[in-house]
Amino acid sequence: MAYPYDLHKWEADRTYAVGDVVRANPRKGNTLAFKCVKAGTTASSDTYDEFPNKEPAFPFKITQELIDGTCTWEAFEPLAEELLRLAPTAVIDLFQITFTKDTNEQSLVPWPNDDDSDVELRYHAGTNGLTEDIKFGTDPETGVTLIYPAAPVEVDGFEFSGRGTLPRPTLKVANVNNAITSEMARLNPLGAKVQRIRTFAKFINATNFNEQVPFAVESDIADALTTETGDSLIMQTFNDTADENAKIVETWYIDRVSGENQQFVEFELAPKIDLVNISLPRRTIEEFCPWTYRGTECGYVGDTCFTVNDSTIDAADKIVDSSGKVINDICGKKLSSCKKRFGGNVDLPYGGFFGARLQA
Repeated sequence: MAYPYDLHKWEADRTYAVGDVVRANPRKGNTLAFKCVKAGTTASSDTYDEFPNKEPAFPFKITQELIDGTCTWEAFEPLAEELLRLAPTAVIDLFQITFTKDTNEQSLVPWPNDDDSDVELRYHAGTNGLTEDIKFGTDPETGVTLIYPAAPVEVDGFEFSGRGTLPRPTLKVANVNNAITSEMARLNPLGAKVQRIRTFAKFINATNFNEQVPFAVESDIADALTTETGDSLIMQTFNDTADENAKIVETWYIDRVSGENQQFVEFELAPKIDLVNISLPRRTIEEFCPWTYRGTECGYVGDTCFTVNDSTIDAADKIVDSSGKVINDICGKKLSSCKKRFGGNVDLPYGGFFGARLQA
């Protein structure tokens, strides 16, 4: 079964029966569906005024339950039903590569987008014999249908094993006329995000099948096809199970260029935990605050400046550079430094651990 959001979106103050299915707003990034396991009436939208989209905080784990008014919802994966079929439809693999300006700082070529927005490339490898463009889903910001053209690309190595090591897949792209080599001079591939989107053919957009319909415009034949009682027949597309939320998304990052010649360029992918200079846990138990002073995590925006020893700097003693930054405004990274700037009666954004001291 397919449960597109437009037909199964959650509604407030509505009575649902056992077995009814709803979907979360796609903007939340939740691809699960939610089945009513206890009949009842949902809560009002005012109850979820502080929640995104004024709907319940639907869980992100299968089998997890959520009480909503007098109803109870249970999360499940729509793709699982298709996987358990005796003859499931073809698996479709789509890929999206995202380049950001932050990962392109070393490039000598100016960033192609004037607004510094990301550059996104989409394609499908055509491993199922499909050579046409595939339309699947819409951009949540613009509402534009996303198109994945067929490309001369080969991917391999996505299989997981139980040996405790994570896979490092490869992405091999045809380098006809050094096209990819030239592109790498414009967009630095290292660190680019690669998303592998897996779905079934039955879930891709219905517009993919329009060319197979013998009559392209329904209004042209609405009066020509009628039943014995005079009722007009309704034309049906070949894919009424389209569901852009029925997908599994894997996220990888380009770690290195593992091969390059006139025939192809091969990239090695890695999960984020395996990237260079990335370690877990990201925070360690240390005595001093790791946040950047006046940064996002710190949050201090006051006009009062202090020295590294937490002494107040008078206006006449401030040393200001050409950008207007006070050079001698320095945080001591201690709990006392945080209290000095925010006061002792507020929740402090101190990032260190009280009383902790690392031993050499």
